[in-house]
Amino acid sequence: MDQLHSSELLKATLKALYTVAGRRTSDKFADESIGATIKTLESKFEFLKHVRINEEEPTDEAFNVNISSTVDSIDPARIGRAIESIIRVVYEDLDEEAGLFFITEFKKYVGERVVTEIMKYQIDLDQLQFEQHFAYRRKKQKEGAKDGRGSAVNQLGYTWNNVASWTHEPGTTYCVLYDESGKELDRLDLDRIIQSYVSRLSGYAGKDPSELEIELYEKEYELLEMMYSRDMDAETAAALLHITTDQLNDIIRKLAHMEMIHYASYDTLELTDSALNYISKKQEKKKNV
Repeated sequence: MDQLHSSELLKATLKALYTVAGRRTSDKFADESIGATIKTLESKFEFLKHVRINEEEPTDEAFNVNISSTVDSIDPARIGRAIESIIRVVYEDLDEEAGLFFITEFKKYVGERVVTEIMKYQIDLDQLQFEQHFAYRRKKQKEGAKDGRGSAVNQLGYTWNNVASWTHEPGTTYCVLYDESGKELDRLDLDRIIQSYVSRLSGYAGKDPSELEIELYEKEYELLEMMYSRDMDAETAAALLHITTDQLNDIIRKLAHMEMIHYASYDTLELTDSALNYISKKQEKKKNV
């Protein structure tokens, strides 16, 4: 049997994720979640720009995916990392609705052939399932982190005294903790740990950009004001700002990272509450000048 092309593998993955996510939430939520995930990850995996969702003429399929064959020329290792990231983000977006058997259902709907091909792209679905089961249990433990007398419960199942060594996984943001016998105790995401550390010690957790007195560049603020006052497509926005489409995409990525805008659906951007507050304060300052 011929090996699947990267574009075929990516398409099969997205359609299976849509089926699983739709079963656990709704088709609309699944559509929006996968679309927003693709857009968000484009900054890291540029070839995801060649993925088009529900942009073709209406068909019998509720979720239509079109992927350019250009993707087939990308290094399979990068395709694998992108697919793994998509699965992780969609799972996280589902939150409570994901449950314990998300990966099990994904394997079922994607099919044995695709699961076999996925392994060739260095995607370990069993490891993903283990992490998600562990995260689910940890979350449930955290919800009941206080016993009847109010004393704290160890949510980890181990203490620092049990940790004999740790290693960093090359090419990832994860480190693994081991006990004296070499048994794996935990796998930690350094990104989340660092973010939590900085937020906790800086005192800025949960604050919006306007509270941090962040000043946007002129074009970035102009885009926010334009989005606030009218609806438009990307080409119109770029023309009004007198910038190229690539420059507009760079601004959108920055504003999304700052949580000023977010994807309401695959191709629809909306201002966040932080952006609305920022615009309001800027306009108020202008009035008082």
